[in-house]
Amino acid sequence: MNAMRLVLTVTVLAGTALAGGEFSTGGAELLQFKGYLISDLYVYGEEDSDPDMGFDIIASLEWLPTLNDWLDAKIAFNAKPTEYEGEYEDLSLTTEDIMMNLHFTDAVTFSMGQFKRPFGYNYTRSGSSMYFLSRAILQDTGEFKNFGKRDIGANLNLAFDMVNFDVAFTNGAGDNEPEDDSNKQFTLRAEIEPLEGITIAGAFGSHSENDPDSASTDTWNATGMDFYTVVNYPLSETSTLNFVGEYLMLGEPVADDVDFTDASAYAFTLAPEFRLDGPAILAVRPAVRYENYSPSYAGTTDPENDRTALDFCLNLDLYSSKNTLQIGGRNLSFEDDTMDGYTDMYVAWRMKF
Repeated sequence: MNAMRLVLTVTVLAGTALAGGEFSTGGAELLQFKGYLISDLYVYGEEDSDPDMGFDIIASLEWLPTLNDWLDAKIAFNAKPTEYEGEYEDLSLTTEDIMMNLHFTDAVTFSMGQFKRPFGYNYTRSGSSMYFLSRAILQDTGEFKNFGKRDIGANLNLAFDMVNFDVAFTNGAGDNEPEDDSNKQFTLRAEIEPLEGITIAGAFGSHSENDPDSASTDTWNATGMDFYTVVNYPLSETSTLNFVGEYLMLGEPVADDVDFTDASAYAFTLAPEFRLDGPAILAVRPAVRYENYSPSYAGTTDPENDRTALDFCLNLDLYSSKNTLQIGGRNLSFEDDTMDGYTDMYVAWRMKF
């Protein structure tokens, strides 16, 4: 009901502005939208999977109202099926990003609201730009969510010619979960572009946590580090080499006297792009991504429970650069001998607007 109420509110406001030319000021500047739709047929490769195949749909919409050169905002909505006991039920609408931005200069922006913490390239990149249907598996791990979830707080961005800095201070719980005074997070990210088309970056997150139901007053701290390189190198007038390499070290809040090994993960993506002159196929992007995730563990014995994923996808831009057909799959394998690997396959249609 709340989601439906939100949709109706946005629709009424948009309709009012279109009819009258403005809300109270700003006119068309308050009616800036962008987003994408993705529909796919997914075939599950895991043995005895139920369902073994099915259709899915997801929609993402961003409302970007602008008051003037100094002030603007972002409100992002996401609609997708709700998973319930292994089956997809009714579509649910969630509000993801809600941000207010103050631009002191072209290089200095201060933001407050709910947003993605500036940590993890495979997590923070735009969903409409991905070479695969799904993001990297590392973003779904508990250790990554210590540092890379959406959260409520403030962010200062400094964007210069070669260097881009983000400094964020947030509640720490993320995604509107309950938080208390000990549960805060500080996140710092620095990106450097030494050459055109090449970005080298590093991010640091410091997370604190305690158990409010515990008699202990100890606060446990965790740190995470993320390093990545992004390359978009032109090979010719009609082809570009796209490469992403990322490595993460992910701590978990534990007591200082616990013998603990942090989680780690890495991912490499290669996706050359070939632009064509055909009337139907405008660009071809074959893509492959390999990643490995090693969970954290207590003690001195490695439980040997690493996971690896190999994603592959053929991206075809049909009739428009905003209309893409994706044909691909994901192979999952496990270090644990008791778990069998499997391969999922999919055909997806993505339309940006």
